[in-house]
Amino acid sequence: MKLVRYLFIPFFAIALSLSGCSKSEDAGKNGNTVVKEKDYWTCTMHPQVHMDRPGACPICGMDLIKKVVDEKVEPVNEKDMTNMISLSPKKQVLANVSTVVVKKENLQDQVTAYSYLDFVENNRKTISARFNGRIEKLFVDKTGDYIKKGQPLFEIYSPDLVQAQNEYLIALNNSSNSNSLLNASKKKLEIFGLTSEQIQTLEKTKEINLTLTYYSPISGTVIEKKVQEGVYVNEGTAIYDVAELSTLWNIAEVYENDLASIKIGSPVKLHLRAYPGEEFKGRVAFIYPLVNSQTRTIKVRSEFSSYNGKLKPQMYGETVFSKAGGEGLLVPADAVIIAGERAVVWTKTGDGMFEARSVQIGNRFGDKYQILSGIKEGDEIAATGGFLIDSESQLKTGMPTGHQHGGTSQPQKKKSSSDGMEGMKM
Repeated sequence: MKLVRYLFIPFFAIALSLSGCSKSEDAGKNGNTVVKEKDYWTCTMHPQVHMDRPGACPICGMDLIKKVVDEKVEPVNEKDMTNMISLSPKKQVLANVSTVVVKKENLQDQVTAYSYLDFVENNRKTISARFNGRIEKLFVDKTGDYIKKGQPLFEIYSPDLVQAQNEYLIALNNSSNSNSLLNASKKKLEIFGLTSEQIQTLEKTKEINLTLTYYSPISGTVIEKKVQEGVYVNEGTAIYDVAELSTLWNIAEVYENDLASIKIGSPVKLHLRAYPGEEFKGRVAFIYPLVNSQTRTIKVRSEFSSYNGKLKPQMYGETVFSKAGGEGLLVPADAVIIAGERAVVWTKTGDGMFEARSVQIGNRFGDKYQILSGIKEGDEIAATGGFLIDSESQLKTGMPTGHQHGGTSQPQKKKSSSDGMEGMKM
């Protein structure tokens, strides 16, 4: 008896299922969608079981639960529903479906490349000794100090300097000497680094200074201090490495196939790891003439303000180059469902109704795709939740959306931004 009972239960369930299928088929023949009863009881483990009263599941014996259909689907001609799917408001909320109206936007072709900040070459100077001597005192004695033009840097003793001062005083006091000798001795003091004020003081006092205070010929930040007090230096010895950091270079490595999108003078944006979420603006200043034979990249130099010292040399970041490309239809990338060689967008055609449209996509601009054909301006499409709509369609039809709307064609390769994605012709 137990064997007969267990055999009877599956057959009973199959009969119920077939009964439901028959009802659906009859509804389909009449050209209407299936309309479920308002109240019915079903099993959580076997949702194919529909009963008109409470009780136990004929398959597993669990208590049935009550279900209420939120809304009634209006009769629609079956041939009009070929590419469509109907979703109740409740299902749209659960699927996180949101829509957006398609409109034309400015096409900004973007190329993204890794980059680093560097000194401006002609703003970086080395202050060196102009004669042999010994550093008696350093007025600027720390790396990172900012110095102004004309500020005292160090005091130095040099026999060469003492001799040069003596020669100038001799030429100045000897009226029989020609002006050329006086000018030559004065020029020598200037080459040694004496300022006009120091030379005038020497003329007035007629006293030879054993040490010379050297004044900075430039303004900038001390990148490196190379000497200590008491060190003996020779002519040409580097004492300070100084750079003006108000302007910085940004060097980016761009692939050669992206070079057409970059022009000298065009604006660029910089994102730095040091300041996540912030964006800095500059301009392309120079495109280097050589291509790296191994990486197939070209260096592109942009100029940026230091933003009051916020940007610093050797910071790593990401540079975004932009180029205006007219107008076109742009849709969110999440709205496009790529199935093999096809791309589909779900278009809202009515209250709760969505239709699958095969589209041809172009380049990708940031988080959006350009649509070349398949939809038009003013159409309302599913911006989010399109994959869930597509899955619902496949469950109902048993076929992938990509095979539901006609033939296919070969993909059309198009250059896009540096994310490496390719446009496809659908």
